[in-house]
Amino acid sequence: MRKLKFMANCENKQELQDCTLAQNYVANLLSQNLSHYGFQTLPQSGAQVAVSVDQHALPLAVNCQSRGEDGHLVCEITSYPNEEQDWLERITEQSLLNQLAQAVENTLKEDQSFSEFEWKG
Repeated sequence: MRKLKFMANCENKQELQDCTLAQNYVANLLSQNLSHYGFQTLPQSGAQVAVSVDQHALPLAVNCQSRGEDGHLVCEITSYPNEEQDWLERITEQSLLNQLAQAVENTLKEDQSFSEFEWKG
């Protein structure tokens, strides 16, 4: 599992003032823009994004928490790889997750509402 922790700078974005709205905003942004990096996205409810590439499903979850001391929302994008795969499939999926991680980060960096990106896990 990998997590991208980032800040939602929502003073200037009315639609990001609420955690749920911010989560949905990020999920919609990823759903619309990950295709630029070769990933297919499927509509999901709420802050979930179903991503696939080359018949590999790569689910993502977006979670925004309460504001930090600077007033920004702290958000995370989490990917959940399938742990019950053989080693070759796991290597393939890990490579795809690395590509997806880069695509997610690049997509968010294009929007001025987000900053301070840090990968964990």
